[in-house]
Formats: sequence, C-alpha cells, structure tokens
Amino acid sequence: MQHTTLIILYSIIFIVNLITLNGFTQEMNHNALMDSITRSTKNETETQKIAVLIYQDVVLQDFAGPIEVFSKAKKLTKGKYEIFTIALDTSIIRTENNTIRLKPDYSIKDMPDANYLIIPGASMPVINTLVQNNTFTNFIADWNAKEKTKTVSICTGSYLLANTNALDHKKATTHYFVADDFSKQYPKIKLIKDVRFVDEGKLITSSGITSGIDAALHIVGKHSGEKIKQMISRALQYKFHEKEDWPIAPNGMKYRRKTKSMNH
Repeated sequence: MQHTTLIILYSIIFIVNLITLNGFTQEMNHNALMDSITRSTKNETETQKIAVLIYQDVVLQDFAGPIEVFSKAKKLTKGKYEIFTIALDTSIIRTENNTIRLKPDYSIKDMPDANYLIIPGASMPVINTLVQNNTFTNFIADWNAKEKTKTVSICTGSYLLANTNALDHKKATTHYFVADDFSKQYPKIKLIKDVRFVDEGKLITSSGITSGIDAALHIVGKHSGEKIKQMISRALQYKFHEKEDWPIAPNGMKYRRKTKSMNH
C-alpha cells in the first residue's frame, strides 16, 4: 500500500513538473516569436512621446482608447512609446459624469518635450466654455507653432484645435452629431464625413469617440509598421478602419447651438 502511494505521489510530481516545464517552454517560444516580429518590423530609433491633454469633464473613452493603443505599442517595441497626461495645472481632473478622477502627470507649464499632443473631446457645453479660455487656446496654438510637433484631436476636441485657426484651409473631421455646427463655426475648414480620421500630416482629426483608437493605430503603423499595428488591433479585438458610413440620428436629430455663433 505504501509503495503504491509513493508511485502515485511521484507520478503527480512528474506531471506537475511536466506541465510547468511545458508552460515555461510555451512562454519562451511566445517571447521569442514576439522578439522576432518586433525585429522584423519597421523600427525607428526615436522614441515617440505622447502628451495627452485632459481637463474637467473630458470624455474618458476619448483618451483611454488611444492610451491603450500606445501602451501596447510601448510593450511590443520595447519602450519606443512614452505616454503622459498634462493639464492646465496638476489638480485632480474629473472625467465626464464624475466617473473617475485623475491626477495629471504634468501641468502645461512644466511638461516635457513631446512628439504628439492628443486633444480629447467633451460634451458641447464644456467645449463651448473651453474655446473661450485663452490659456487653453494659446497653449494649443503655441504647440502647433513648433516645427516638429503633431496634434491629434478626438471627437469634439476638433473644436479646440479649430479654435486656434490651425485647421483653416485643411481637411478635418469631428463627431457626426455636431458636424453641421462645426462647419458653420469654422467655414474655412473642409469637413470630411463618413471617415474615422483625417491625416493632414501635422494635424490629425478623428470623428466620434472610439475613432481615437483608429487614429492611434494609424500613428503606430506609421512609426512601427503594419505588423505591430495589426498585432495591437488583434490584441484589442478591434478592427481598424479609416472610412465608415456615419450613423444617422433618429428623427434628424443633431446638435443645435442655442447661443450665438463663435464668429469664426
């Protein structure tokens, strides 16, 4: 009986060790495959630094989606992407509907150098207030004036970018629900409909909320290649697309401005 028990015990130990070894081997093979794919893709030497501008009542998904894309790109490229948040100051930021609270990494006065500025959107009452904030507008304008910087607006964040006149005589997009209002407020901008994002080189605008994921994947593809972009898309279980028919709001609903025009 004792002999049989020992045989069973040794068998269990052997099986456990075999499973552990197999799992370790699989992990090593997986890591080796990831390293191989990373080496075989486009590999720029410069680290892309991404500054994400946040403010009170900002829409969470507008910046959470792109951050997740760049976070995965950072892992796959072994640190070629850095992401940090900035705000007018480092006070706690409440996202829309007071969903979560965040402490920005830096204020706009002490932020490090960056390659990209991400401008997420918010509800139109919040946006209409922000376009009247000269500190906010001047910061974005000064950022755009730098030679090598690029700016990405998400959803209604397009208003904040357009308010600096940076998009004048360029193509741009925004959330479908406010598109007609956007065109009226900024007639010098050529509004593009039925797209997820528009790339004008130095300026990238994306349409509704989740389209920020497409814009971020597009950026990763430009810097790190199509394979890395596709790997991230699969990891997110998200299908990248640049063009898409916009939704049609029921009963012709759309944003209608109650206050007088911003006079652009």
